[in-house]
Amino acid sequence: MKRILALAVGDKMDVSVEEKHLDKVRPYIVGLVEGLAALGRRLGRDFAIDYSQRLHPEFISGQAFKEKEKGHDLIYAMSTTVMQAAGNHVTGRPHVPGTRTPDIPIVFANVSDPGAEIYVQRGLATGFSARRSQTADHGFECLLATIPTLKEVLVLHKKDYDPSDLGLDLVKVCQVTRHKNVKLTPLELDTHSDIKKKLSALPERDPKEPAQMGIFVLPVDLFFGAAPEIIELAHRKYLPTFFTVTDWVKPDLPSAVGGYGVPQKKCGERTAGQVNQILWGNGKAGAVKVMDAADHDFEWVVSGAAAEALKIPLANISGHPRVI
Repeated sequence: MKRILALAVGDKMDVSVEEKHLDKVRPYIVGLVEGLAALGRRLGRDFAIDYSQRLHPEFISGQAFKEKEKGHDLIYAMSTTVMQAAGNHVTGRPHVPGTRTPDIPIVFANVSDPGAEIYVQRGLATGFSARRSQTADHGFECLLATIPTLKEVLVLHKKDYDPSDLGLDLVKVCQVTRHKNVKLTPLELDTHSDIKKKLSALPERDPKEPAQMGIFVLPVDLFFGAAPEIIELAHRKYLPTFFTVTDWVKPDLPSAVGGYGVPQKKCGERTAGQVNQILWGNGKAGAVKVMDAADHDFEWVVSGAAAEALKIPLANISGHPRVI
């Protein structure tokens, strides 16, 4: 049986994945399991997944995973930060030129710029890019089309984190060139405590009045790990939230108002072939091609339940989102 170590940023969790646990872990894993099943690989028979999640990425490359990594055939990383941290632990830091590094392959479920990653360059990693940073401006456009009454958009941003920096730059260009009447306000958040402190301090909207302020969440694993809390804190103030992914847009509460991007489950499905090739086809990670999301992979989804709870009418949406 092959053993996979799956790593994510989020509240502390350690679980050996079984079918009954799939509702507890990131949708990436659901997609991976279903994708491998389509290739004839069954969870519990052909492979096992040890799933570990921590709020602080530094734990991923430290003691928290030191023992768990022993004996694993592949590391499955669910963000840019995790992939880098996992790679640091696999190869050891600092790397001494000319010395041999362990060859545990890494498959990432999403990385914004795979070509810039050192472990891709070294042939230790492959995976899938959902192009979230590169399409952040499209998500911003979808937010404004969903809620055309907005006068200001707070952009949750992590400074000096490449996916967030690139996404913010694209959103700024979009605002300047196409939406000058909408004020853009970056809200820098570096830690989990920042999220609670700064979102709790936002002014409360009168739900009887049209929504004039909304929150746009850039593709940062810290934010995705805290997505339920971001939604709760913002919606408590009657401020709508919109994500650069659709996984937190649901037909029932709690839910973000909307999202645009490639669902995490779809990312997992896309990587199943890569994992299969490495674990059962004796392929090297460096020889397995990195894949980019196709345009048809993207979805624009809006939650009717969240919009109704926040008193936001959806009748004036310009475009064709899927309303659930």
